[in-house]
Amino acid sequence: MKELRIIRIILAVIFFVGVVAYFAIGISVQKALGFVEDLQIIPSMIANCLGVTVVWFCVTLVLGRVYCSSICPVGTFQDIFRHGRKLVKPFNKPFKYRPGSKMRFYIMGVYIFCIIVGVGAVPFWIEPWSIIRNISGDLHPSAEKLEWIRLGVGMTTGIIAGAVSAILLIIVGLVTGRGFCTDICPIGTALGCLSNYTLYHIEIDPDRCINCMRCEDICRSQCIKVIDRYVDNSRCVRCFDCGHVCPNDAIRFQINRNRRATPLMTRTTQPS
Repeated sequence: MKELRIIRIILAVIFFVGVVAYFAIGISVQKALGFVEDLQIIPSMIANCLGVTVVWFCVTLVLGRVYCSSICPVGTFQDIFRHGRKLVKPFNKPFKYRPGSKMRFYIMGVYIFCIIVGVGAVPFWIEPWSIIRNISGDLHPSAEKLEWIRLGVGMTTGIIAGAVSAILLIIVGLVTGRGFCTDICPIGTALGCLSNYTLYHIEIDPDRCINCMRCEDICRSQCIKVIDRYVDNSRCVRCFDCGHVCPNDAIRFQINRNRRATPLMTRTTQPS
């Protein structure tokens, strides 16, 4: 898992920097950085290139939500400010497991409905690609002016949307880690539904786990519950930090499900 974590970090940096440059600098670099848009789920669907979307769904069925951890720039944006938890006293504390919110499914339903009927306001505010476009556009508004007009909003609205989105994501990153990805993002929710059936998943080995709580404390998705040896793979964004901090190699990315080898109870001989 440690090697996978390094690969994830490298990809996340490449795509985040590439996407910000793609939007903030504009036409002069868009041809060179076109791959950062081509590999995103929503832009590929808009461009009627469903092949990319199908590939990501297949990848998710095998590996889980690696798209969220390495390709989606909004996820990386939250991760940047998540590190600021150590600098802000009220937030300088470990993460703890929390159950998944049902609200994410309602949000996904509303999002899909708005896409079908052509209502652009909801996607404009909660769709990752739109969010990062607005945030990046604030660095160079004239580069995104035509795109905002095409979407039916003016430059002022686009700038405000970018500023508001950035502030909200910074707060979410500080407070919940990947709260947007696990509780709001419709793309993350859709991929999470597939993640319940993935070939590879994060598992805690009950016979090796020593209850140090390090994996739960660091989990940015707050989806690990050590006491129950449970990982909610539908919310796990495959950052692989848990395996990196585990001192006993008790948490792994594997195919098979773990079962306790050491019996919880053993029969004892009754005294005669």
